[in-house]
Amino acid sequence: MIFGAGEVAQVAKAYLDLYARDRVVGFTVDAAYRGSDTFLSLPLVDWERLDERFPPENVRLLGPLSYARMNDLRAERYLEGKRRGYEFASFVHPGSHVHAARIGENSFILENNVIQPFVDIGVGALVWSGNHIGHHASVGDFCFLASHIAIGGGTSLGERCFVAGQVGIESRLTIGRASFIGSGAIVKQDLADESVVPGPHDRPARYSSARLKRLKFR
Repeated sequence: MIFGAGEVAQVAKAYLDLYARDRVVGFTVDAAYRGSDTFLSLPLVDWERLDERFPPENVRLLGPLSYARMNDLRAERYLEGKRRGYEFASFVHPGSHVHAARIGENSFILENNVIQPFVDIGVGALVWSGNHIGHHASVGDFCFLASHIAIGGGTSLGERCFVAGQVGIESRLTIGRASFIGSGAIVKQDLADESVVPGPHDRPARYSSARLKRLKFR
């Protein structure tokens, strides 16, 4: 059961159909966002009433595959799902080189990633395609990594970080929780919690990433 009914959910189903043992049986979204009874010819069910049709003993969940509100939505729905008794699946594309010590549940890792030995990836991580995560690095719970990111060995990303495409983060740094690193940024220093690095050649902004939660993402 995939949480979501948009383009990313469509992409997720395509990958799962090709490579996963589990079969996608439906989709779920918050009732306020459900515009039809089906999505991709499968049931689309209100999240609030999911257990009436798909009880926890019958399905596992994946998602939400969204970085909305700086990954808060994904964290909130995961924790709620666990309280309601649901287990969560993960997907790791077979075209990635993964040697991580741990990958948390409800993670979604696409193709052409290199994840070196002794890496720790937390719960609910979204790792898009074509990234390098160096040895002994850690990626906190509910982080989102776009594409073509290089994270140096021994670096630690706090939970709920957002890292856009073509970012470089040097080795043995500490990136605070809920930090936002924009496209093309090169990070050479530790970042405090809720830091914002807008893009190339930028220093950390004077405002926190909490301001970005008001932005609307798909």
